[in-house]
Amino acid sequence: MFKRVKVNEYEKGLLFRDGRFLRLLEAGSHWIRGEVVMVDLRRRDAMVEAAPVQTRDLVPIGVRLMVMYRVTNPEKAILQTYEYRTHLANDAIVATHRAVSVVPLAELAVEHNRLEREIQDRVALEAASYGLRVEELAIVQVRFPRAIRRQLKQMEVRGPA
Repeated sequence: MFKRVKVNEYEKGLLFRDGRFLRLLEAGSHWIRGEVVMVDLRRRDAMVEAAPVQTRDLVPIGVRLMVMYRVTNPEKAILQTYEYRTHLANDAIVATHRAVSVVPLAELAVEHNRLEREIQDRVALEAASYGLRVEELAIVQVRFPRAIRRQLKQMEVRGPA
């Protein structure tokens, strides 16, 4: 039985028949026999929470990342991963752990830009293997343990020594 499917300009459709991938559907209307999985090609932003991450001196910190990405190869994104968004988040968490674990707490602020670049490079390399392009990655927030936050607040109230 044939059915009509509309693929928007910002999408690609993956045509499956009897569980097998047949071809990509470009923008437009198509009469098909089978099932279609739509993949959005527009840029997406994902907030990733990587906590707790241990620094080199074993201080647990929370790191929040913003990952901006888009699907560049819909076939790979659907066929090679179960859920590419989850896979991307997991890759970002692993890359954050690897990058932060070699930096002492005292040097986090100084190493911020280098850490962002290193995490983005690692995530971009992994994401390319399953059809995504990481366009930008930013460390949005770093949260310190409660005891360190209290000490910083006390130092702020007292002023510089």
